[in-house]
Amino acid sequence: MSQVNDKPSYWRSLAELENDPEFLETVEREFRVPLDQEPGSPARRRFMQVMGASFALAGLSGCRWKEDKMIDFAKRPEGLIPGEARHYATTMEIGGLAVGLMATSYDGRPVKVEGNAAHPANLGAATAWHQASILELYDPDRSQAVLKGGQKAEWKDFVTAAKEQFGKLKGAGGKGLYILSGRSSSPTLAALKKDVLAKYPQARWVWYSAVPSADQELAGTKLAFGKPHRVHLDCAKAAVIVSLDADFVGPGFPMGLRNARAVAAGRDPDAERMNRLYVVEPAYSHAGSIADHRLALRSELVKAFAAALDAAVSAAASAAADLGPAQPKPSAAFLNDAKVTKFIEALAKDLAAHKGSSLVVAGPHQPAEVHAIAARLNLVLGNVGNTLSYSEDADELSGDEQLKQLVTDLGAGQVDTLLVLGENPVYSAPADLDFAGAFAKAKTSIAVTSYVDETAKVASWHVPLAHYLETWGDTRAWDGTLAIAQPLIAPLFGGKAAIEVVALLTEDVAWGSKDLVRRTHKEAYADDRKWNRLVQAGVAATGRLEMVTPKLQPLAPVKLEGGEAGGLDAQNGQLELVLAPCAKVYDGRWANNAWLQELPESFTKLTWGNAALIAPATAAALGVTDGTPVRLTLGGHSIELPAMIAPGQATGSVKVALGYGRTSAGIVGGHSGDVAPTTPVGANAFKLKSAKLQFFGSGLSVQGIGSPDKLATTQDVHAIDDVGRKGTDERVPMLVREGSLAEYKKQPDFAKHVVHHPPLLQLWEEPVKYDGNKWGMAIDLGKCIGCSACVTACQAENNIAVVGEENVKKGRELLWLRVDRYYSGKAEEAGVVWQPLPCQQCENAPCEQVCPVGATMHSAEGLNDMVYNRCIGTRYCANNCPYKVRRFNYFNYHLDKVGPTPWHGMENDRHRVKAMVFNPEVTVRARGVMEKCTFCVQRIQNTKIKAKNAKRAIRDNEIQTACQQTCPTGAIAFGNLNDKQSNVAKLSELGRAYHLLAELNNRPRVAYLARIKNPNPELG
Repeated sequence: MSQVNDKPSYWRSLAELENDPEFLETVEREFRVPLDQEPGSPARRRFMQVMGASFALAGLSGCRWKEDKMIDFAKRPEGLIPGEARHYATTMEIGGLAVGLMATSYDGRPVKVEGNAAHPANLGAATAWHQASILELYDPDRSQAVLKGGQKAEWKDFVTAAKEQFGKLKGAGGKGLYILSGRSSSPTLAALKKDVLAKYPQARWVWYSAVPSADQELAGTKLAFGKPHRVHLDCAKAAVIVSLDADFVGPGFPMGLRNARAVAAGRDPDAERMNRLYVVEPAYSHAGSIADHRLALRSELVKAFAAALDAAVSAAASAAADLGPAQPKPSAAFLNDAKVTKFIEALAKDLAAHKGSSLVVAGPHQPAEVHAIAARLNLVLGNVGNTLSYSEDADELSGDEQLKQLVTDLGAGQVDTLLVLGENPVYSAPADLDFAGAFAKAKTSIAVTSYVDETAKVASWHVPLAHYLETWGDTRAWDGTLAIAQPLIAPLFGGKAAIEVVALLTEDVAWGSKDLVRRTHKEAYADDRKWNRLVQAGVAATGRLEMVTPKLQPLAPVKLEGGEAGGLDAQNGQLELVLAPCAKVYDGRWANNAWLQELPESFTKLTWGNAALIAPATAAALGVTDGTPVRLTLGGHSIELPAMIAPGQATGSVKVALGYGRTSAGIVGGHSGDVAPTTPVGANAFKLKSAKLQFFGSGLSVQGIGSPDKLATTQDVHAIDDVGRKGTDERVPMLVREGSLAEYKKQPDFAKHVVHHPPLLQLWEEPVKYDGNKWGMAIDLGKCIGCSACVTACQAENNIAVVGEENVKKGRELLWLRVDRYYSGKAEEAGVVWQPLPCQQCENAPCEQVCPVGATMHSAEGLNDMVYNRCIGTRYCANNCPYKVRRFNYFNYHLDKVGPTPWHGMENDRHRVKAMVFNPEVTVRARGVMEKCTFCVQRIQNTKIKAKNAKRAIRDNEIQTACQQTCPTGAIAFGNLNDKQSNVAKLSELGRAYHLLAELNNRPRVAYLARIKNPNPELG
């Protein structure tokens, strides 16, 4: 690199790539936050509100043993040791997609969840949503009372009123009774639904989810096969995978965690075969970030692309006559582009060369025609029965169609009683339906929700919904696997399970959730021992869905409308809008979860809100930049939010995350009212959703409405001045090392030759020989998909505080583990590389050498330990750490009695959350103390004690760090480097293993494995 202002080959943001003057001015400051801009009253108040809502609990009286298990500790149950962790199997469902979990409890207080390794949907992995669910359990803003007309009532009052109301409806055959529920896989709820519709034959049950996971898939397979079918992927068998706008390794996709594990395993360059991944999408997804080839296309162009691919593949693979004619190549302008043509031709040849071992996946928000074409392609390629299979599903209207019919019936005055279970349609329903206005026309409305949300606020009755860790339940995974949920704690706020409320419709007396679940499975598990074994394991070994081989029906040629036949670009006024569920708050249900609000979004590194993501070329044409407030207008509806330039995004496409702009989420996510009002976080993009435009469509106009403002991002927090940045830019290709499979086969140790330095000599004799355990970690960059589940798992395990939006802007976030995202290449076609960065646990740790009080020390097993009560907060260690992984507590984030007067009589009890959400095995840090990753030393010590008591050695992989245990792809390994047979030792010795900044002789204990890609030679 010849001069400071040369553009780097790897970069973290467009500001860094373009040497933006504001960016340069920021990094040249001695202090990131000028002294005259230290927290003032408004920012301080907002920070305190966030802290109070994140860590304040509803009184210790809520944490109690279940009444039928109450035992005096003077006569302690045999085998129960106070303070010892106990683990229980359970299950959690999100949008009808279930996984198995293992919950850790201390003395009846759940503090952590992990994946259940026996469950086929997640194989022991968990997402950030699952990890953060423990904070939701202890959220003092959860609903704490039955409400009648907004006034506090009792459960018995509701039962009495419900029995009277339901009795009248039963006498009328159920006419006027409507039940709205989110998609659910619960066998117990399904049995209750069947019972309700039998006893109330004229009642209507409406399935509706704000973010449906499979509606279009079912519609597409019905188009292809005559009946709806579920698609079951087997990515482990696929050599070539094509994603048509499908983030099939992401958390919201059916069996997404399982898919991620299989795809990552197939990308091992040392295996006999390495898979190849093609992705076509409008904006970066987790699948797109690891693709060997990625084509950025607007969502509306994917239909024409799929049809053109079908035509090319059918010709190259000689499709069987019984499959009917292929799609003719559509007349779409973008298909004449040389880049697109080359991509389709190379892809078609690759698929045809891998018949029976390829896979085509369509995204959940693509229309039914795309799913039908994907089904045909998989049949043409002989993939059915190999890389995917099908099972039949119920033939019913999609959730959006059912909701539209419900609104029509509400407007016609046909709805006497509307029971809403767990959903928030007043907030999330398409804007043109005016669901709020229609909802008010129901004579009686009942909302069973976790919070007094937008729907519950305007309902006649509101019943608190119990957390999944507070009640019995059951789920079936996408493949039909049965799992049982058991309560780990009695309901803190008197919540009820949805099945308990529905049971009031069919039973003479109120049933408990345990009795209802047990009744559902009484035939298969009548024996108590079999039932107890099922509850203990959490998952059944039998009961999976039967796979079938459907017959394809001839498909009509696709019809293109409007922008679907356009070119690669679009003008303002005809831009495409893409609405996507947020990878953090999903459909808004976790808007009040501070862990998820402060989790940096994978690609933008944005926290505390959403933004309009715009491609660089489109942003330049619009005259907007990062932080520019913009007004998005579509179909007569508008929202205002900041713009953010997104490298790698399709030109002419604007993406906005759903789930923000809540007005009744809570103190963290936004709450309007007379008591403790807070500003909504982000903008509500559901206002742009319509019955016609579900998740994407054209006709969007974007207007800049102000000057750029600073966004709460973490991507440039550790940026440095020009001279230092030149060194950083030169080193980034040394930090994130990658190569092609051909290069790796030719030179397996290429990663070790990226940097050459003289022999590294020690200036003094080794103080520690590390003869016993020598803890180390290996991180495979080729497996990381950037999902950040590891970040939230670390936060939950290690009592890491939330600092709030204003402090994130000041660079004061406390997360111990960060996932660095580097872009490479041109901004319009940027590639992505991930690099998780925990403390490197250096043997020659620079931080240890400058601490004046010995607060950071080296252990005999090689850990860079923190002695918190010695730390005086000089921050010399953070300054001397070349990896920038140390964090400083600027405030007493957990000790301040923070937050305004709470709702529903909480009073000072909301401050007791810290006694319940914290892991008792990890010290809670105070103001003025430095903290960092510890390799989960508490887990190490616990395992050492167990092994010592059993008089045995620690087994390989017996110790798992929090980040390692939750990782969906198995990208992280941990263990004893002295054990040469251990997985971590073997990985650390591979030819593609390297250490960060090894030339500094810090001797870090974290090894990285270079990322290997498998590009198609025809595409380069």
